[in-house]
Amino acid sequence: MTSDDPLALRHEHIFDIRINFDKRWMIGPIAGVLRHGYTSVGEGCTVSGPLLNGRLVDYSGADWPVVRPDGVVELNAHYMIETDDGVPIYIRNMGYVHGPIRSSGQPADAEPDIAPYFRCTPYFRAPDGKYEWLNRTVIVGVGQRRPKLAEDDEPDHSLFRYYAIR
Repeated sequence: MTSDDPLALRHEHIFDIRINFDKRWMIGPIAGVLRHGYTSVGEGCTVSGPLLNGRLVDYSGADWPVVRPDGVVELNAHYMIETDDGVPIYIRNMGYVHGPIRSSGQPADAEPDIAPYFRCTPYFRAPDGKYEWLNRTVIVGVGQRRPKLAEDDEPDHSLFRYYAIR
């Protein structure tokens, strides 16, 4: 495919988000198999990049994940961005996260053959003006979880890198 191909997929890095977490709760099992979670946004969350800069509004939202029995986590997060120039933007972020997992029928003692995965698709509600392009652009994100493992580690957080699909 060439760059002239109307079906070619092109992407552009637009911004990153660092989300610091506050509270984590888990409910379940529900119906014997599912677990439902709650992870709230904390303080000091940043938004930085070539097309969008600002912060997540402290305690403005949470992720309400569903943890499936196959080890896949379905993300369903809602929170508010405030840009450096004071514009409020709502974001709903949905996606899938899993660690390495074994495929169906793979022996329990074998190394998992499905690699870790953390991908999301955000949807925005931005007011008319400078950031209204978010309301009509397909954007995908790649995430990385960074839990606090030791007392001197950074707080529990995740990093997201977002790309506009052009």
